[in-house]
Amino acid sequence: MLSPLHAFADCMIDFQNYRNSQYISTLKGLKNTEKNTNKKYIGFFPGVDIQIGDILINSGIKYYIIDIDTQSWKGQIASLKAYYQTTPPQNTSSNSTIFNISNASNSIIGNQQSAIINNSSFNIDDFKSLIELYGEQDKQKLYELTSLLKNCLDNDDFHKSKLSKFSDLIAKHSWVPLGIAQIISAYIQSH
Repeated sequence: MLSPLHAFADCMIDFQNYRNSQYISTLKGLKNTEKNTNKKYIGFFPGVDIQIGDILINSGIKYYIIDIDTQSWKGQIASLKAYYQTTPPQNTSSNSTIFNISNASNSIIGNQQSAIINNSSFNIDDFKSLIELYGEQDKQKLYELTSLLKNCLDNDDFHKSKLSKFSDLIAKHSWVPLGIAQIISAYIQSH
C-alpha cells in the first residue's frame, strides 16, 4: 500500500538524527507546513526511529523535534509527522534538578536537551560533537577550551586555575562542566 508521501519520496532529503547528544542515524524526510495551523513538520515513512527531543540536522540547520503525530490513509498509518522548531526549546521549569550521584557509570546525566552519557570512554572528540550541537555562537571559545583541556591532560598538568579564564563560558553552558568532568574521569580511569 502506497501513501501520499510515497509520491514525494524522490524529493526527500537526508537528516542526521541526534538523541541525547549522540548520533543515531540518517533519516529521509520531507519538510512541510500544515495548511490549517501553519505548524512546521518533517514527514517520514512509518517506523522511523524519532522521538520528541531529538535534533535533526540538514545543511547545518538544526530542527528541534517538539511533537510527533501519525497520519493515516485507508485505515493504516501512512506517515509520521515530526513537528519542529529551529530555535532550542526553552526550559519552562524554574526549579533546578538536583542530582545525587554515587556510581553513575553508563547512565545519562542532565536534561533531555543536553545530556551527557556517563561512561569511561567519553573523550575530546565526543566533547567536540557536543560543541557542534550546542555551542552556538561560542563554538570558537569552546574549541579553545577543548585545546587547553587536551594540552593539560597530555602533559599531566591539570589545575582548575588553568580553566579560570573560561569560567563565564563554563557557567553559560550547563553541559560543559559535565563534559569536562567526563573527560577527566575517563583520563583518571585510564591512568
